[in-house]
Amino acid sequence: MIMVFNFTTELHASQGNNQPQEMIYYAFTRDRMETWIRAINILEKEYRRTGNIDVLYELTLARYGYIGYSLGTSDRTAAREHIRLAEEHIDKLTASSRYASSAYALQAALYAYRISMAPWRAVFWGQRSMNLIDRAIETDPRNPQAWLEHGNAMFYAPATFGGSKEKALESYNRAISIFESEMKEHHRWLYLNTLVALAKSYQETGNKTMARITYRKALEFEPEFTWVRDTLLPGLEGQ
Repeated sequence: MIMVFNFTTELHASQGNNQPQEMIYYAFTRDRMETWIRAINILEKEYRRTGNIDVLYELTLARYGYIGYSLGTSDRTAAREHIRLAEEHIDKLTASSRYASSAYALQAALYAYRISMAPWRAVFWGQRSMNLIDRAIETDPRNPQAWLEHGNAMFYAPATFGGSKEKALESYNRAISIFESEMKEHHRWLYLNTLVALAKSYQETGNKTMARITYRKALEFEPEFTWVRDTLLPGLEGQ
């Protein structure tokens, strides 16, 4: 079944705008990152062909997700390359009224990714990243990506730099509420990722009950979410 999905999805991806997103969702939930890369390649070719701003947003969002995966697997070479490629197009997205808020949030995340590889740069780029997040929220308070990045900033920043796990919980919950009220096709994997971030925040603040509830909520949305099903939830249950 997996091989059939990959073949048919890649074969027809160029025939529908949502097909690469189906590939990305499949890759994220089943931990098949080779499929994610194929989706990026399809989006890149489509953007070169059309110059369509919607495709550019999808491509940049796809790179954003793959950078996070690359850093999680310590593949800094891939992370740096996709950061570079994503940064090339941020200004075009920022200039679009439709995607300006998301572009600010994505740019803030790219700074955060760079900081994770070189923590000493937090002195220079940490506040710049936070300013971009604030601008993303000001531009569109109903943008779940803006609140997701606000949650990430609060979760990962040291308390001396304004970080707060409790504030992270608030921001993640706000993002989830917006996702659920107006779920978009390309946000499905991002929604699941935010649920994972929320669950981890609950764990960090000592609320294992809510962490379990949140992981189970993710599995209700996607029963085949292998990261949660096979690793994160069993790990929490064993504590």
